Amino acid sequence: MKPLQRCLLFAILLGSFVSSATALTNQVVFFNGFLADTSPGTGLGILNTTLSGLGIPGYQGKLFEWTQRQQAFDWVQQFASDRSTLVLVGHSFGGNSTFQLANDFLKPAGITVDLTIQIDPVKNFDPGANNVLPTNVDVGFNYYQISTGFFEPQGEDFVQGATNFNTEVLFNDTSVTHTSIDNDPRLHALIGQNILDNLNEPSADFDQDGDVDGADFLVWQRNPSVGNLADWQTQYGGAPVLSVVPEPSSVILLLGFLWPALWRRSRQQGRHSFIVGRTPNDPPPTARTD
Repeated sequence: MKPLQRCLLFAILLGSFVSSATALTNQVVFFNGFLADTSPGTGLGILNTTLSGLGIPGYQGKLFEWTQRQQAFDWVQQFASDRSTLVLVGHSFGGNSTFQLANDFLKPAGITVDLTIQIDPVKNFDPGANNVLPTNVDVGFNYYQISTGFFEPQGEDFVQGATNFNTEVLFNDTSVTHTSIDNDPRLHALIGQNILDNLNEPSADFDQDGDVDGADFLVWQRNPSVGNLADWQTQYGGAPVLSVVPEPSSVILLLGFLWPALWRRSRQQGRHSFIVGRTPNDPPPTARTD
């Protein structure tokens, strides 16, 4: 293989490394409360925008009406093959919808929920449906407030299996209400931290033998879709074989530096072959003018 061909092949292979090193999806489902605005400028829409700016790898967030559990399930299914973490967040009736989605849709499909966050879910007369953490949920948080007005709904103040927080005590602020709690930037910051703390770290144990070693790199070479090369680099004993995976622009820059050298080498090899092939009776070579 000629040097120029080898260089081009190297660039193609390197490009495949870059294209395969994509982050797995961290998916967040949001359920609005009763009659809540679904625009990105209010409530959970603001929270979704806030989370998208936290640098969560592969972040995907989508806001649904509290009645749109089937639509939310369909969206969850779209990322089934490359999802790392699944989070459900809901306010008021939407807080109840997080458990209903987990119990009635995700559990029968064999899907585990990594984290549920309920924001003042509405009390009802169906014990166990909305105040007990579903068995397919790993971690649950419930943020509630204490109602002081006749027309103000009282949030569920104790969800079995979840960590329950009275936001009025948490923020030392008795002005928190059922209708304002989902807009509270202090709560948005806490929820962002809850999600960051519960993200799953993608495993580089591609051959699933319980450790991360060179065999996993070979598995990745044969099938890059099994995972992210960057994860293997990080988890392989702190000494990855490929310490850096260049961006495509770096590959182009590398070719720009290598191309003149390879071209000169190719010309030199051509002249050398011409000289070596001469016999004593051959006329002297003529000078090149190019």
